[in-house]
Amino acid sequence: MGNDPIRVMQAMEGTTVLKGDGKHFPNHYAWKATFNAGDDWIKDLLFTIKNVSDKTITYLEIYCGLFETSDWAKEIAAHNTPANPALGQAHNIVGWRPEHALYVVRLGRMSAPDSTRRPAFELPPGQEFTILLEDPKDYPALKSTVEARQPMSTVNACNAGLGAIFFADGTQWQSHKYLRPTDQPGRYEPVPTSEVPEINQEAAK
Repeated sequence: MGNDPIRVMQAMEGTTVLKGDGKHFPNHYAWKATFNAGDDWIKDLLFTIKNVSDKTITYLEIYCGLFETSDWAKEIAAHNTPANPALGQAHNIVGWRPEHALYVVRLGRMSAPDSTRRPAFELPPGQEFTILLEDPKDYPALKSTVEARQPMSTVNACNAGLGAIFFADGTQWQSHKYLRPTDQPGRYEPVPTSEVPEINQEAAK
C-alpha cells in the first residue's frame, strides 16, 4: 500500500495458490483468504514478495500470529478481556541487520550478530523472492510450544505480516513508515515525508 517497499505477489500453501476473498481488514493493509489444509499447514505456507522500492533490501522479517479462529479480535471484544488469544507466532528472517541496528537501547549490544546465524541477503529493486512463513528448523519448537497448550489441529487461522525491513543504505521500513539511523546506535528517527522514497511504478505492476 502507498509507499510500502514490498508487494505480496502470491501466497501459497504447498502448491495451492491462495486467493483473497475480496475483503480487506479495517486497516486496508491486509486481505483474507480461506483454504483447506492438514494440521501442519503452517510449515507449508509461503509468500512471493517483490521489492518495488528504489533501494536494495538486505534484511526482512515475516511473522504470523496463530489463532483458533479468524474471529479472534471479535472474541476479545465480546468477552471484554485484554487477554491475547494467540497460541504462538510463526516467523522467518532473511539477511543481516546493519551494524547500527545490532544495538538495543538500554540493553547494550545484541549478543550475537546476524552474520553468525544466517547468510547475507540482497533483494535488488524490481526483483522477487519467495520466503516460507516459518523457518523449517524452527517449526518443531513452534509446534511443541502450541501443543503445550492444545493440539496443533486447533490452529485454524493466522494473522501474517511483514516486520522490519532494512536497506543497503542503513535505513529501515516498519509499520508502513521509513526510518533512518540517528547518532545513537539502536535509535532511529522518522524520515520526513518530503524525503520518503517513491515507489518504482514499473516494478509495482
